[in-house]
Amino acid sequence: MAEGDTTREPVEALLDLLLYAPLGLVTQLDDLLPGLIERGRSQAAMAKTIGEFAVRAGSQKAQGRAEETQRTLEQAAQAILGVFSSVMDRTGTATSASQAASGHAPASSPSPASVTTPTPRGGTSGRLPIAKYDSLKAAEIIPLLDGLKPAQRAAIEAHERSGRSRKTILNRLAQLSSR
Repeated sequence: MAEGDTTREPVEALLDLLLYAPLGLVTQLDDLLPGLIERGRSQAAMAKTIGEFAVRAGSQKAQGRAEETQRTLEQAAQAILGVFSSVMDRTGTATSASQAASGHAPASSPSPASVTTPTPRGGTSGRLPIAKYDSLKAAEIIPLLDGLKPAQRAAIEAHERSGRSRKTILNRLAQLSSR
């Protein structure tokens, strides 16, 4: 075949690929190897830089979303506490309930042991079955209602309706009477 001929026989192409190319590579390896090593190092360094950038960007994005979620949850919690506080204001137990929800008890707030200190009395003849009833807060009265007899609860309900009409107490009495 002539040297200028562009068509090659398959056998010659196979010889080029399997014999002459590897021989040429071996003879030029000393010259090519340092360049190939340097090119490989630069590719690895570039990949490392891109990876670090991706991790930083993803981390910042995740941090931003976490902070946004935290703010949203804090706002929701404040809104819930605000609604809870306003409901408790209407029922006459706002101070103790809102302060208990926020974790701040007033200096004069009774301890849990003192909340149950008043004890029910036996009769309902003109007197209420809970000692010092009128001086107690609704939050102090509610736990005592469970231990009363239906007639005693009826006396408390009549007294409450004729006086302060505290919804929390009246609602609890209604729950207990429906059992």
